[in-house]
Amino acid sequence: MDYRKSAQEVLDNIGGAGNVVSAAHCATRLRLVIADNAKVDKGALENIDGAKGVFEAQGQL
Repeated sequence: MDYRKSAQEVLDNIGGAGNVVSAAHCATRLRLVIADNAKVDKGALENIDGAKGVFEAQGQL
């Protein structure tokens, strides 16, 4: 897997770095707080190599 490519695809499909309020991770998840959820393409995120799914909970993507 090309981690740089996957990371760039995530960034592109969440509306860019300017749309990220905060980011954190745990062992299995990347947790993002997004400024404008309308800019997020969840379908495209789910198809990124290495992504196992996308969901929203408690204000996090």
